[in-house]
Amino acid sequence: MKYPNLFSPVRLGNTGIILKNRLEIGPSTPVFIQGPESYPSERMIRYYANLAKNGASLITVHICKSDGSPAKPTTENNVISGHMMGMDIFDTKCAHYMTHLAEAVHFHNSRLIVRMSCAAPEGYDIANILSRYIPHNIIERHMNKEMSKEMLLECAKETTAVCKRLQECGFDGVFLHASYELSLIGRCLSKKTNIRKDEFGGEKLENRCRFPLYLCKEIKKACGNDFIIEMSITGYSEIENGEWSLDDTIKFMELADGYIDIVQLRCDEIDHAHPTGYEPQKRPFTYMAIAAKKANTSALVSTIGGNFTPEDSEKIISEGKADLIGMARGWISNPEYGQLLLENKEDELIPCIRCNKCILASNNSTFASVCSVNPRYCINDRLDYLISPIKRKKKVAVIGGGPAGIEAAICAFKRGHEVVLYEKNNRLGGQLRIAGIADFKWPLKNYTDYLVNKAYQTGFTIHLNTAATHNLIEKENYDVVIVAIGAKPLIPPIEGIEQSNVLFTDDAYLHEDKIGNEVIIIGGGEVGVETALHLNGHGKKTTVIEKQSMLMPDTSFEHYYYLVECEWEKRKNFTIHVDTKVEKIEENSVICEKKGKKLKISADTIIISSGYVAKTEEAFQFAKSAPQYFYIGDCQKARSLQSAIRDGFSI
Repeated sequence: MKYPNLFSPVRLGNTGIILKNRLEIGPSTPVFIQGPESYPSERMIRYYANLAKNGASLITVHICKSDGSPAKPTTENNVISGHMMGMDIFDTKCAHYMTHLAEAVHFHNSRLIVRMSCAAPEGYDIANILSRYIPHNIIERHMNKEMSKEMLLECAKETTAVCKRLQECGFDGVFLHASYELSLIGRCLSKKTNIRKDEFGGEKLENRCRFPLYLCKEIKKACGNDFIIEMSITGYSEIENGEWSLDDTIKFMELADGYIDIVQLRCDEIDHAHPTGYEPQKRPFTYMAIAAKKANTSALVSTIGGNFTPEDSEKIISEGKADLIGMARGWISNPEYGQLLLENKEDELIPCIRCNKCILASNNSTFASVCSVNPRYCINDRLDYLISPIKRKKKVAVIGGGPAGIEAAICAFKRGHEVVLYEKNNRLGGQLRIAGIADFKWPLKNYTDYLVNKAYQTGFTIHLNTAATHNLIEKENYDVVIVAIGAKPLIPPIEGIEQSNVLFTDDAYLHEDKIGNEVIIIGGGEVGVETALHLNGHGKKTTVIEKQSMLMPDTSFEHYYYLVECEWEKRKNFTIHVDTKVEKIEENSVICEKKGKKLKISADTIIISSGYVAKTEEAFQFAKSAPQYFYIGDCQKARSLQSAIRDGFSI
């Protein structure tokens, strides 16, 4: 076994419970597995049972509110940050299926706990403060009245009753969310938000911990010592007037000894807790766990955030830097994560690209659970009837070595077909090769390297530097042709676009030597903004022009958009013009119209990033070159990596 420490059992504080290994799944309930049912659906039960079967020792779900009441009927999405919530656990019918869920997880000797945030009564909070404090992106603010001591005790009583009900349904414990000052418990802990003058607040950490620890004590009293309590806290914060030092974390661990079984360390802001490529450190929050371990208390310490690489996780456990490795997205891209490690197949782990589309695909999309790199995500339980059994071995041609073509070739070959892939360039990867050039796109580069290596290791025939034609394919007598030739840049109807200093995005990455010091990017989608950030990082003065009212409207708003926004806001010589229409390109400038006013912006180089258009006509040329014809990926419709991979897998 390569990872003996990761798979070593561990005693859980004073509970008498032994976890089978160190792999913990953080709250990450995909919305796609649950319909309008007011109870855990069969799909949800299968989803979590599969994670338990594949090695997760402790699983956290988010399916009910802290008062256990049902969600109110609404025409809006009652989903928060990609989590389901609001099941009526006091309804016997719901409780029946809650029991099914717990039993399915227990079948594989795993433990199941429920994520909750203790809620204050409407109009009240721990102190006379903003109703909800998050360091950024606050849309509505209003002052709340300070909760009385009696209100706090009643709140603890209500949450304790929910925990008792969960225990009766077979659940093993509760995950109390106290990070980011997002919940009542989290705001209790913070000096910024807990400005009470009584024994439950103020400067003293002991006072600010009093209510959270009282709540834990009451839960233990009602549910017994073997009912697991995990609490997530902000392990370090530099927020003005709300500082929380590593010494505070150590002190909290000491105060919580005997009350809390697991302490999970997170950062101070909810978005930064979900690191993307803009965070250069692979595991940016491990140092908090290291500090917490110095307390040497009975509570286990869990570290979370970017914990994908098993070699690093093994080292963290072996060196005593943490007791548990918490992950969410790593299990989304790899539901068999633990089993792959047990079988020494870590090279088959699909790298997460940290796009956060598993939480919300884009700002304009409805809630649906997708994974850009795992095409099986949320349809695993349907594959038995979606996929037909193979009837005979076929000779298959795949045209195009981008993500859709590679995925199709791998799947077809593994199902027993003879596969030949044609790629006109001298290497595989397609647009991914260009998209991963920027240094902050390192997660995408990791995935591209993985996908290309997997293509070569699988064993099908690959012809590079070969532009497939109708005659070539027809002559080889293929049974099936799958066309995945991608898309081409969309050329907008702008006067002067033929100027010699005008480039398209792909050329900008491939021929950076041709780019001057002052650059205009026309198009503020994700590709345009990231191109601007890349060039700005190389010393260019960059200006982004976007006709819509916001940049990157099709980007995942949850935990991704804000981190990109943070990046461009701290850059020098980075200018943005939204609600701006380009009318004309001149030799060294762009003429625009912005809210009725004319603008003339000078530049050495103009880069067009207006999106892509599918090569549908080019793909149709192969329609009669084999008995069966399919076109997939961007040549069907220019979309995303997720749709390309799903196309390749499903075809």
